[in-house]
Amino acid sequence: MMAAIREEKAKRRAERERVEVAARIALDAERIRANCQSLTGFVREAWHVVEPSVEYVHGWHIDAICQHLEAVTAGEITRLLINVPPGTMKSLLCGVFWPSWEWGPKGKPQTRYLGASYSEHYAKRDNRRMRDLVASEWYQALWGDRVRLTRTGEMAFANTRTGSRQGVPFSRLTGGRGDRVIIDDPHSVDGAESEAERLSTVRTFRESVPTRLNDPQRSAIVVVMQRLHEADVSGTILALRLGYEHLMLPMEFEPERRCRTSIGFVDPRTEEGELLFPQRFPRAVVERDKIPLGSYAVAGQFQQRPAPRSGGLFQRGDFEIVDALPSG
Repeated sequence: MMAAIREEKAKRRAERERVEVAARIALDAERIRANCQSLTGFVREAWHVVEPSVEYVHGWHIDAICQHLEAVTAGEITRLLINVPPGTMKSLLCGVFWPSWEWGPKGKPQTRYLGASYSEHYAKRDNRRMRDLVASEWYQALWGDRVRLTRTGEMAFANTRTGSRQGVPFSRLTGGRGDRVIIDDPHSVDGAESEAERLSTVRTFRESVPTRLNDPQRSAIVVVMQRLHEADVSGTILALRLGYEHLMLPMEFEPERRCRTSIGFVDPRTEEGELLFPQRFPRAVVERDKIPLGSYAVAGQFQQRPAPRSGGLFQRGDFEIVDALPSG
């Protein structure tokens, strides 16, 4: 009896809290909806729902990624390649916030997404994050008239307007289609070093991805990854000139590789070595992490050019240059 009473009290308390939250959101709804007209604004407003215990830290690269995703939404880009270092919010931006923004604030709840990663764990993680954001009281209070979920599985869910999101391991990208195919890190670090695994992943990208689109003319493919090998999926896209818009942002600025894209974006940095995201990765952290990574990994994962400028294990400066062989 006492347990039933406590349970009933808990239910009533939860309902009161839900009503209070909805009331607070309603009072501020006009401002929130106005801010969420841009993807960057939506990220700022929705952050507390996705990461309630983590403070949001903004960087200009977030604006850059969001601008290019907005261009996909507008139909200006149908093939987008994003190369950025790890830890720069690429998965959250491309796989969680962007599709949630299209469904709600942009009024495209019919859009269908197919998300793939080398790991089933990561595909499931981002599926779950988007599902939980869309199902949240905050989101439903603002856009519940447009988007309500009907299926809520971890690897696939759908809404009442025929929109859906499915997550799959990249190696099993043979079923399902989407208006947006989001490929987030198709290679693992170890897999990219294995010629057999790397070739298999590239083959899947070349032979399976183009056939996963709902509309061959208008559907979009977004590839977001850190560079791991010269012949990885990004390298294949660039070598074959597959027509992808290329947003490439290294951890440390290299003026001779300044990124420019067709939508008018130009990497705003001016000084050699200027950091991409100093708010989270200040100089001390970057230099600390370079030591265990080594020059090959730094060149790929940090600098997005998987062949170090000055070689690998041995650097030219490690040796004394002489004009003649020593006698004897």
